[in-house]
Formats: sequence, C-alpha cells, structure tokens
Amino acid sequence: MRIRKELCYFVASIIMFGSCDSTEHELEVNITNPVNVEENAMVNCIIENILNEVEYNVLSIENGFTTKQDSLPQVKVVYNDNSDQASSVIIDYGSENRADYLGRLKRGKISTKLDGIISDKNCCLAIEFQHFYINNLNVSGHIELNGSGLSSNQNLQFEVIFNDLIFTDEKGNSYSLEGTKTREWIEGFETADNPWDDQFLIGGITTGVNSEGREYKSEILTPLLISHACQFIPVGEVLFSLKNEECTYNYGSNLCDNKGFYIKEDEKIDFEYGRYQFRYQSK
Repeated sequence: MRIRKELCYFVASIIMFGSCDSTEHELEVNITNPVNVEENAMVNCIIENILNEVEYNVLSIENGFTTKQDSLPQVKVVYNDNSDQASSVIIDYGSENRADYLGRLKRGKISTKLDGIISDKNCCLAIEFQHFYINNLNVSGHIELNGSGLSSNQNLQFEVIFNDLIFTDEKGNSYSLEGTKTREWIEGFETADNPWDDQFLIGGITTGVNSEGREYKSEILTPLLISHACQFIPVGEVLFSLKNEECTYNYGSNLCDNKGFYIKEDEKIDFEYGRYQFRYQSK
C-alpha cells in the first residue's frame, strides 16, 4: 500500500511539473498578444496627438491667432527681444483635470522652445512635459522636432527625436519609448489659417520597454496617416517585435476610429486601442 501511495505521488508530481512547464511555455510563445499590440498602438497615437496640439498652437501664434485668456488650455507665449517671433510656447491646462475639446481630461503643461518658424525647413522645436497627464496617464520626457528640408515628393519634412519618453498609468505601470520618426507635411501647408486640413505621413522606428518589462521594437512599414481633424490614426502598418516574436498590426482602412487588426500565424485578430492604461484586465 505504501509503495502504491508513493507511486501515486510520483506520478502526480510529474503531471504538475509538466503542466507548469506547459503553461510557462504557452506564456512565452504568446507575448505578441492583443494587450501588447494595443498598448503600442495607443502610445503611437498619443504621441501624434501631442505633436498635433503643439503644432496647432505654434502655427496659430505664427499666423496671428490668439486664444482667449479664460479659455482652456491657456497658451502663454514668450517672444524674443525686440522681435515678434516667439521663443517659447507653454500650453497650460492647470493643476486639475480639465476636458479638452474632445473630452479628454488633461492637466499640467507642455512647454515648447522654438528656434525659427515651424513652416520653415530650418525650424527646430524642443518639447518637454511638466506634470502633464492625459486621462490620468502621465507623460514625461523630451521630444525634438527638426526641419529636414523637402521630401522626395517636395513636401516639408521633419525629423522627430524621442528622448526618455515615459508613459505611466494610475497603477504605476510604465511604458518607455525612444527613437526617431519622420513627419512629412502632405496636405494643408498652403492654408496656414486652417489647421484642420493638415495631414502628415509618419515613418520611423522606436524602441523601449513595455509595461511587462519586455524590450520591444516598433517599425512603421506603411506610413501612418495623421490629421488634425481626427484624434485616431486611420491608416498605417507597423511591424511590432517583442522578444523573439513579431507581428504586423494595421490601424484600419481610413476610418477615424480606434479599431485595428494584426496578423499572427496567418490569423487576423481585431483590437481596439486608446484605454489610457496598461495591463488592463479584459472581461
């Protein structure tokens, strides 16, 4: 009887060990999952929204448009000595959450130092964040936007450099990003008084550490289409690599929504992005 019991324990331990090893292996081969893809898609979208907001306010100032003092955000402008050219622009939402025109809650400041005019190929912007939150997601770090001349299509183009950019949600989950992108101004350049027809094509590669603590790489295969008139990314394709896995995700088919899909092992999987939090628990 004792030998039989010991044999049962031995068999059970083998089953448990095999089960744990199988689960661990399953986690390893499924790291390019909807949560990781959605987080990368969301971070890309937030970055472009921020750049759109900075460009909108800088262009408004350059073209002589000013915001009302009691409006939100308050836009503070510092000019060069004996000049009507701005040297810095501060977008200030205050210390408490306030809704922007799209209903997103924001607080804190986005500060931009200017060297030149944004519509000029020699322009340079240095963007930093001061206790800035969007829907309670903290954004910190630095962004540089430098004019890089004309593209092959004769459109004004910028180089965008991301330094130590970190996104942190309310639960303390963080997501870092560094790298360089290109930003080609394809529509709206001739109508400076109407920012809503501005469109940009985005390319480039970024890397970082995701909210699981895994290193990733995000390479734009088909340029992202960005518009001041849409808060989402309607078109674009990204090769997303995480550890030893990769998949290609797509922002959709030219619709202004937060829906996309990715291909993994010839299977199409739909996703939605824009939760402003990391490692959410799906129901």
